[in-house]
Amino acid sequence: YPTYDVNVTREAQAEKLACCDVDPGVFGDYVDITHFAVETIMAAKHGGASINGSVHVSQEFEQFEPVRLGETLTLSGRVTAVESNARGVMITSAFEFSRASGVVPLRLSRTSLKADPARMRPPAGWSTVAAVELASDWLEVASHRLVPENVARYSVEAQNLIHSDPAVAGEFGFRAPIAGGLMAARMMMAYLWRDGPLQSLRMSVNFRRPMFWDEQLRLFDVGGAGARLKMIRASDNKVVNDATIDYLG
Repeated sequence: YPTYDVNVTREAQAEKLACCDVDPGVFGDYVDITHFAVETIMAAKHGGASINGSVHVSQEFEQFEPVRLGETLTLSGRVTAVESNARGVMITSAFEFSRASGVVPLRLSRTSLKADPARMRPPAGWSTVAAVELASDWLEVASHRLVPENVARYSVEAQNLIHSDPAVAGEFGFRAPIAGGLMAARMMMAYLWRDGPLQSLRMSVNFRRPMFWDEQLRLFDVGGAGARLKMIRASDNKVVNDATIDYLG
């Protein structure tokens, strides 16, 4: 991927978080590092590749130090794996974000599916997966409403019409446009930051099923210790995202 600088302003962060029904005050003077995961998507576009129809599968975060709003970091990254599967091509990439001093406060990796529309119907058996049983140790910690215009606005830079155009979403087998998986990651990150800035974090997020642009989402802390989070679609009680937190401090 091409190397380039990233600088997250307070205004840009507030706009993205508003799209996700998240109060920007949670992060204070610091960057919600989910923004840098968005940049790992944009890196492909900077390299001249189309990401229209790309579906986010998983995202890894490793933060060593918090990053302040307005601070400039340099992104560098590379593709680490390309694998064909039943629904298209799976692409895994790794990224570093570095300061001018050479210090690396953040490393990220992501896997995405470059979907083949002809192989995306029906949508990967999502309609046949059973609803989850909400166990007694699942603590509901937040609820967020997705709004179509906010979902479309959140992903406008990427120009991935699967998030904004019902006709394009239908070509890939979806009943409606789907929200970017990182919208749910932002909701999870806001919960982890509820008591103040995180100095360090290692978190893996898997995007299991589509979040349609008109869904109500419910966030659960499994066990109440912040080590496992699950996002549930309120319409059918199916898991759309889950996260494992190896450490935070």
